[in-house]
Amino acid sequence: MYKHYLIILALFLSMGFMASAQIKSDKVPVVYTGPSADGDAKRDKGDLEGAIVSYTSEIKKIEVEVNRVVKLKEAYKKMSEFDKMNQNQDEVKKNYNSWSKLYYGRAIANIKLSKKEGVQADLDCAIVLDNTMADAYFQRALLVNTKENKENACIDMSRAAALGSEVAKMAFDNNFCWTLAQLHFKDATSNVMIRKFDEAIVDLNMALALCPDSGIYYSKRGQAYEGLQKKDKALEDYSRGIEFSPNNFEAYYRFGLYYFNLDNFEKAFDFLTSSITRNPLNYDAYVFRAQCCERQNKQTSAIYDYGQAISIKPNDSEAYYRRALLEREMKEITKMCNDFARAAQLGNTDAAEFLKECEK
Repeated sequence: MYKHYLIILALFLSMGFMASAQIKSDKVPVVYTGPSADGDAKRDKGDLEGAIVSYTSEIKKIEVEVNRVVKLKEAYKKMSEFDKMNQNQDEVKKNYNSWSKLYYGRAIANIKLSKKEGVQADLDCAIVLDNTMADAYFQRALLVNTKENKENACIDMSRAAALGSEVAKMAFDNNFCWTLAQLHFKDATSNVMIRKFDEAIVDLNMALALCPDSGIYYSKRGQAYEGLQKKDKALEDYSRGIEFSPNNFEAYYRFGLYYFNLDNFEKAFDFLTSSITRNPLNYDAYVFRAQCCERQNKQTSAIYDYGQAISIKPNDSEAYYRRALLEREMKEITKMCNDFARAAQLGNTDAAEFLKECEK
């Protein structure tokens, strides 16, 4: 409570300082520019009906061209990656801010008059024309934020926040939007485990729409893409996973596995080491790094890594079994037999077969 009081006091004092400074200086008049100038001026003066008339008059002049551009942009979203490459990128990616402000201005005027009809359509159009307009996303979020439509509202709050809207950031947190992202991530993780990669990607797309700066979500989606053999997309997501979360050990681990499967053991070793540095309890990273060492004839290092893996999971047979195979190759019979025995005891049937060598 006291902390909140200090924040309010600080805001009050800063506002007082700004007000006193403003009295001493000449008031700078607002300059309205572009097609929305007349409507913006009327709206700020409280002439909302007049503003709507002005906005609508300007919109009628560009309506045909706006409809063409909107259809073009919407069609682009549905295209395959190949078709997008052959599309005129300049027109599709261009932001038509002056047009967007007309639709946004009319929407705000109607909102202030408590007229909801046509408001969402205007905000939708404003966003399609200029997808960097944070206020349009936030106003649409407020408009659609019902119990049944909370997820879409949260996505708009997230986009507005990413574009710099502080009020949208507060609304995102106050509506517990991040919990929706966590639910999608949980479902996606389950689907990845049972190899339902397409379904996992759908959930992860929603999670990332809600939390676009989550490195963990990108890493998991990369894993799903890799399961679908979409290597380029997987690598792109792993890179984003590291970009947004530099300490994201999972992304480094996935990169390590990717290069391991390409038999690029030096690169795999480096990424696995980065993963271990960020999470010293990553059992699987030690096991795969040990195998990288084996492929590079660094047996001592491999044995060390298997030992580290065993210290993390002493009841998992794999590291015991793999270390025993290496010890067999190095003619360290006593150590080999002990490791095969422990692996067999933990249920490794292959180890049980090799253990017969120790009984001779």
